[in-house]
Amino acid sequence: MKELPTPSDLQSAWEEIQDIHEEYLERDEVKLPNAVHYSEQAKSIWLAVLYYYQDEHVDKNTISTICMRDNSDLGHDQQIRHLKRDGWHLSGRGKHKLDPFKPSTEWLNEKTRREVRLNANDFIDIKVAYGNKCATCGAREGRPDSRYGDDLVELQQGHMDPSKPLDLQNIIPQCQFCNRISG
Repeated sequence: MKELPTPSDLQSAWEEIQDIHEEYLERDEVKLPNAVHYSEQAKSIWLAVLYYYQDEHVDKNTISTICMRDNSDLGHDQQIRHLKRDGWHLSGRGKHKLDPFKPSTEWLNEKTRREVRLNANDFIDIKVAYGNKCATCGAREGRPDSRYGDDLVELQQGHMDPSKPLDLQNIIPQCQFCNRISG
C-alpha cells in the first residue's frame, strides 16, 4: 500500500470523484456529500481516500486514521460501509475498495423498486418488483420458510414508513411474520 496521502492528494482525489460522479453516477441518483473541500465531512474523506487507493482494498483503520488527522471532529470508528446506502459501489468487509464508475447493484435494484412503486397500479406490481419476496426477510411468497415452520409465506401490504399512510408509494411486500413484527 502507498504511504498515507497528503491533504493535497486527497483534495485532488475529491475533485476527481466529483467529476466522476457528475459524469457516471448522478443520473442514477447516487448521493455525493455536499462538500467543496474533501475534509468537510466523513463521507467526503472516505470517498477521497478510497479513490486515492483506487486499485487496492483499504483497511477501515487506515481511513479512520486519516479522518482523525484531517477532521478533528471525527472519531476512530468510521463506518465506511454506509456509503453503500448512498449508492456507492464498494467491495470488501473491513477492507474496502471503491468502483467509482458504477452504482452498487443494491442501489440500482432499490431505484427500480422506487420507480415501480411510483408507477404501480396495484400491489401485484409492487410484489413483482420485489421478486415476490418479503422486502424485510426475503422469504418467497407461497413457499414455507424454515425460520417460520411449515406455514406458507403470504405477502401483505406493509408500511415502508409507518408514520405515513398505506398508499402505493408507501407499500412494501412483507410476509405475515415480518408485517406483524413491524406493524
